[in-house]
Amino acid sequence: MGRLEDLAVHYANAARWELSEALNRIATLDDEGTLHDKDLGRIAYAYQRMSWWQQVTDLTHGREEPIDGATALLTVRQRAQDLLINARPVNNGGLFVLAMAEARRGGARAFLDATEKLADALALLTDHDARLGEGTPPTTSATEQADGSYP
Repeated sequence: MGRLEDLAVHYANAARWELSEALNRIATLDDEGTLHDKDLGRIAYAYQRMSWWQQVTDLTHGREEPIDGATALLTVRQRAQDLLINARPVNNGGLFVLAMAEARRGGARAFLDATEKLADALALLTDHDARLGEGTPPTTSATEQADGSYP
């Protein structure tokens, strides 16, 4: 497992821990009788953030053919972008359905924000590798001539 896969596991575990903390708080608040809707919203949001990272780790440690961390991250980023761009508005359903849809969008946005710089770096590496694969000649040293001979 590479560093990128380790990073994805770290973020997934951190998101899982935040969800666990939110769930523990709910249990305490329920016992005290001071449970509010914003507390339930925190759980939904934490769960959705965790689910995006879980998708990355599922792809890198997949049941089928595991893929590398960069591909997994970019694949899940594409899914998150698709959700934000192409998701149909919720027309039917109660407030719970609306709240869960909003939590899903918020989790997708948080995942995209957290992985933006990394995805940009991966895109630069991919572009660089593609240019090298297309036969872009390497730079020559100062004493080497264009035909490969030395003066």
